[in-house]
Amino acid sequence: MLTRASRLAAGAASFLRARGGGINMLFGLSLIPMVGLIGLGVDYGVAVTNRSRLDRAADAAAIAAVVTAKAYIAANSAQNGVLASALAAGKTQAINTFNVNAGSVPMSSVTLQPPQVTASGQTINSSVSYTATIQNSFSKLFMVPTSTVGNTITASVDLPTYLDFYLMVDVSGSMGLPTTAAGMTQLAKDNNDMWSDYQQGCQFACHFPGYKGWGLAAGKIQLRSDAVNNAVCALLQRASYPTVPNQYRIGIFPFINQLATLAALTSDVTSLKTSAQCSQTWPLAFTNLLDTGATQLNAPKDPTTGIGSGGTHFETSFPQMKTIVGQGGFGDGSTSASRKPFVFLVTDGMQNGQHFFTSSNGKYAYPGNPSKFAGYADAWWDGSQPSQIDSKNCDALKAAGATISILYIPYNQISFVDKGGGIAWENNRVNGFSPTLATPLQACASPGYFKTANTPDDITAALKAMFDQALKVARLTQ
Repeated sequence: MLTRASRLAAGAASFLRARGGGINMLFGLSLIPMVGLIGLGVDYGVAVTNRSRLDRAADAAAIAAVVTAKAYIAANSAQNGVLASALAAGKTQAINTFNVNAGSVPMSSVTLQPPQVTASGQTINSSVSYTATIQNSFSKLFMVPTSTVGNTITASVDLPTYLDFYLMVDVSGSMGLPTTAAGMTQLAKDNNDMWSDYQQGCQFACHFPGYKGWGLAAGKIQLRSDAVNNAVCALLQRASYPTVPNQYRIGIFPFINQLATLAALTSDVTSLKTSAQCSQTWPLAFTNLLDTGATQLNAPKDPTTGIGSGGTHFETSFPQMKTIVGQGGFGDGSTSASRKPFVFLVTDGMQNGQHFFTSSNGKYAYPGNPSKFAGYADAWWDGSQPSQIDSKNCDALKAAGATISILYIPYNQISFVDKGGGIAWENNRVNGFSPTLATPLQACASPGYFKTANTPDDITAALKAMFDQALKVARLTQ
């Protein structure tokens, strides 16, 4: 009879004899999860490969959408409804690009959502979304017959902003002041054009061709009109490099009593530089246009036209500018047919209601004295009437959709010995008014579009900053 100990020994011996078969069984059982894990890895690799391929196709589609829309607008910017057509073209191109780049994706059913191509101001945005159902080879053994992948790709591109710049330049006599206090002192010291009447060296609005002061200034004393002219030439150079052809148009419009055209609105920067006489030596265009008594830029033989003589008339010039801007249009800058207008006013801010004129059929005529126009009597002067600008003159232009950007060039205080007479009276009036001119000018400007500069370098920098501000703000607010 077997004892308990003998039975245990016999069982152990039996187990040792069956050891090889147990390992085989364990190995066989472990193969199932091992093969499953390998199969899952294979299916996962297929899913990752397919998703990478589809992502690349979606990337290309999103980029193609915005590039196509932008190119369409550039090529058809004058077309009615160009934006809607451009967005539709972008959507079509997105679909075609995705399909070409995705091709036939192995073991997958791909769904492309309708691409979204939209405009937000001056930015074109696109969004391309897809989903793909991938048939699994091994994972289905674990009740996972398919895998789903998807992604959304976005892209954007900025459109060029089409802008019209109307340079409204004050060329009244006060813009002939020297740019620095030292220059003013130098001019007054030797300028005795009117000493016989006033015993006073003249420095304010009294140095024109034919007078001694003109020769004193020539090439030696820089006038404010010279500094503004140089700044405009620098601006034209800056505008020579648009992001797309014809992105900017610029016109130059001097004024005294009236607004006149030195250069009509154009994108031809070379012709603008010629009109502003940028390549010439002193005097340049604006100094040549300073008030000399007879109107300039006039229609042939008609002294009622042109810039006039004898004052600074914002109340006349701003309505004329509104008419000119209206011809170019009050657009939003989105296309070349919808340009956004900016009026750059460069002035010292002193309004003066005077005229140096004669009457012609109830109209002011500015033939000069002696008259330079056949059939017109000599002009006469109706007295100096300096004042601040009335900011309400600017309201209609702003309400119509133009942005008024003002570069204010303050008067240097006129230092002189008061010996009486007309020049001393004028100097005292200017010194009294000049500190008050900035406030109404700032009210005339569109909010945030007012700059002050006096030295030549500051005037150039300020005008460039006005241009750059127009580009930046137009892009952000459309």
